[in-house]
Amino acid sequence: MWKDLSQVWGVSVAWDQVGAIWIGSGASSTGGVNPWRDLESSMQGAGIDFDAIDQAEANRLTSGKLRLDPEELYFFEPEVLQLEASDVLRTMQAAVAVNEVTLYEHTRVEDFILDGCGALCGVRTNHGEVRCDFVVNAAGGWSADLFAPLGLHIPVALEPVYAANWLISSSDLPESLPIIADYVNLAYFRRWRGSILHMHQPRERGSHKIAASFGRSLMNPAGADIIYDAGNYAVTQQQLARYSEKVRDRFPGMGTPIYGGGYVSYFDITPDLKFILGPDDQISNLFHCLGAGQALKYAPIFGELIAELVSEGRTRDVDLGEFSVARFANKPLREFWRGGSPRQNEKRL
Repeated sequence: MWKDLSQVWGVSVAWDQVGAIWIGSGASSTGGVNPWRDLESSMQGAGIDFDAIDQAEANRLTSGKLRLDPEELYFFEPEVLQLEASDVLRTMQAAVAVNEVTLYEHTRVEDFILDGCGALCGVRTNHGEVRCDFVVNAAGGWSADLFAPLGLHIPVALEPVYAANWLISSSDLPESLPIIADYVNLAYFRRWRGSILHMHQPRERGSHKIAASFGRSLMNPAGADIIYDAGNYAVTQQQLARYSEKVRDRFPGMGTPIYGGGYVSYFDITPDLKFILGPDDQISNLFHCLGAGQALKYAPIFGELIAELVSEGRTRDVDLGEFSVARFANKPLREFWRGGSPRQNEKRL
């Protein structure tokens, strides 16, 4: 949909099809089954081009700039796109104008208005009331606090992730470098325009880590406004040194990487790391559109699915049942953290 965005939003966005190389450990898990082989089978079964490649092919795709290990497994996903955040923002703003959408910026939701039947009929903001027939909640990490006064329980927490940029030259890494999803060093690497190697660590999958993020969110009475303050997560020299070591390990030809700045980013997460999509289980004209850390990349399809639900009362091609917020109803969150790591959204799609 990103490639054909003009057919959906009436505007197009620049993209680079760089592909992605996934790096996993060759060691077998318990029972002699390697989860990477399972992932390969699952992806191919879903019609996604995701294939094991040998060390020679991985070396060719990265122009010999990657440190490769015979004990590692390599997979290539050629259809992966890379989009610049600033390009996406400009495209969204252009789409709003082209489609004559009324956009209220710098507007804070303060309360909701209910009719006599318990449905939403309006939203109170710091700039007055907005009357409506439907409400779509795409508020991410603010959802829990925003809808709590209505008695709704929306389990979304924020997981802080430090992103670092390293200055490079064209001799360090080719501009055509695929995205490197390195699950041995637990780091994502991607080459950005402007001679920058960008990196961050993958989202946490472990149950105790997810529970810790929810505990941190629940202990912040001011909600996402406090958690999103990057000043609360100062980067230590020790953390920066660990990141630098990951760069040197995977890209030995770069020598000592030159730090070009960084920032704290956030994953919106749910207890099971699955999306929350579809109608609310208590308020009939409220719909949720929460991406569980993957919202931006799925924005076009999420918009289409929610639009179908609002205008037609159903989705034609996708069953959203497993993503319903109703799965959390009257169920302690700890139930979702028993038995190891939750499933990934990627494996479900």
